[in-house]
Amino acid sequence: MFLRAPLDFTRVTSGFSQARKHPILGGVRPHLAIDYAAPIGTPVRAVADGVVRSAGWNGGNGISVMIRHARDYETMYNHLSAALIRRGERVRQRQVIGRVGSTGLSTGPHLDYRVAKQGRFVNPLAEKFIPGAPVPRERRRAFESHRDTLLQRLEREAPFASSRDRS
Repeated sequence: MFLRAPLDFTRVTSGFSQARKHPILGGVRPHLAIDYAAPIGTPVRAVADGVVRSAGWNGGNGISVMIRHARDYETMYNHLSAALIRRGERVRQRQVIGRVGSTGLSTGPHLDYRVAKQGRFVNPLAEKFIPGAPVPRERRRAFESHRDTLLQRLEREAPFASSRDRS
């Protein structure tokens, strides 16, 4: 299971697109990443367990980290102010691997986050990542009971968050 985002962020500043006007080079070109605005130094975390393929300067991507994960997935974290891991190192999900920066071709502090599946970049916000292990049959009743208790508590304490109220 992958984390939905590799950092705590304030907003998405640029989405995944096949045709975006490049803010520095001009012209229209693909932007095969999600850009997350965040202050310089914000911790960037590995979205899943993996092995570091590269860490360091990578041209227009600035300081960059690439991690190979299970099932033919790779992730890239670009424009970092620092890479905190090295090539060949094993990383764990949620491990801090770098810090947000503005290196390379960048207009300000942000993280350019990319996901490749079988060598092709995919939209990280749309990808259906590796599912978590299902709850074992013998524990399902206890799980469902606990889930129902938490949902009832949520409804009591924060009724505005109910899906019925969002329509």
